[in-house]
Parts: sequence; C-alpha cells; structure tokens
Amino acid sequence: MNRSLLQGSKVKPTPLMFFAGLLYSSWPLGFWLNPKANRGLASNLEALHQPYNWLFICLDITCGILVGIACLNLLKIRSGSFNRNTRLGLMVAILGTGSFGLLTAIDAILPLDCLEGSPHCLATLSDSYFVIHGIFSIGSITGLTLSIIAIWLLIFVSEKDVMSLTHLTPAMFLVVWLGFGVLTIYLVLHNQSSSMAQHFFIGFCSLWLVVLPYFVRLVARLQSSQ
Repeated sequence: MNRSLLQGSKVKPTPLMFFAGLLYSSWPLGFWLNPKANRGLASNLEALHQPYNWLFICLDITCGILVGIACLNLLKIRSGSFNRNTRLGLMVAILGTGSFGLLTAIDAILPLDCLEGSPHCLATLSDSYFVIHGIFSIGSITGLTLSIIAIWLLIFVSEKDVMSLTHLTPAMFLVVWLGFGVLTIYLVLHNQSSSMAQHFFIGFCSLWLVVLPYFVRLVARLQSSQ
C-alpha cells in the first residue's frame, strides 16, 4: 500500500527536497557576490541594501516553496494503514519540516534592515526587523527540530536492535545538529564570530531536508513489517 502511494505521486519529494537543500545552503555564493556580508551571519546576505540580496531572498523563498510541495506529497504516505501513534509521528515529522519551509520563506520576505555586526547596526528588541526576523528564524528551526525528534522516536519504537545503524543515524544527526545550533547561539550572545558554526548548522538543516523522504519511507517499511 505504501509503495503504491509513492508510485502514484505526481511529484516526487526526494528531488524536490534535494534542490531545496541546495538552495537553503546558498551562503557559499556570498564568497563571490558579497564577501563582506558573508563574514557574519547568513542573514546578512539578505539584509536590505546589500548587493544581490534579492538573489538570496529568492533562493530562500524558492526553498520554502519546494519544501512545502514535497511535504504535501509526503503526507500521502501518512495516510497508509499505520497505527495512531505512527500516523501522529509522521504528521509531526512532515509538518515540522513543512513549517520550516514556510517560515523560512516568510523570514526571507522580511530581511534584516542593516548588516548585523556593523557599528551602526544595533540588533535590539526595539528593532522590529530584528525581532520579527528572529521569531520566524527560531520558529523554522523549532519545526525542523520536532521533525528530527519525531523520526528518531518512530525508528526507536520500530527498530528492535536499538544499536543498529538505522536507529543511531538520526540520533547522532540530532546530537551534532543541536550542538552546532547551541554553539551558534552561544557565539552570537557573546559577540564572537559565529559564521562558521552557523554555516555548518545550515548544512545540517539542508542535509535533513534531503534525507527526510528516506526516513519517512523507512518508518513506513518498519511499520508495515510488524
């Protein structure tokens, strides 16, 4: 049943997520298009009045659209003959990633109004651009975090060998991903260079987009074999 659902999909989620992941990790383009802004947070590349900011904004918006389409496609798998907990877990995993795509697109539409870290740019709670941008950024990462946790729990309860590579892969991914996320926040709060940590973090976000369809299919196979 799960296979027929996948074969009947008009748009395959895997290539959509692959391209979405590439678009989300667009910061390497900053080395050529805007080296100054690329020394700081990736959001600087989309800041108002920065060269080529329209390109990075469009890439994030396109990423969000592709993620949304892919997640709508993946929701068809959730309608299979699974138990209630599995359907709920898959819904959290898929919608969590879907919310990441939606909030990423909205975040790109509302970029920072100055170059973060520059002397005349004071990122404070009184700056509406900074607050709104921060809220949507945190929201998008929260959605992705819930997605990773949901998939890990689904595999944990389905896989008999808890020390298998299948079970450990999302667990290790979650630990490393959260580690870079916490490191980025720590460096930002202590006014230290966080670009490298954030760039690695963005890379892991992109990687999760790419592998999510695989893990959704894996959960479907594990559940159908029980």
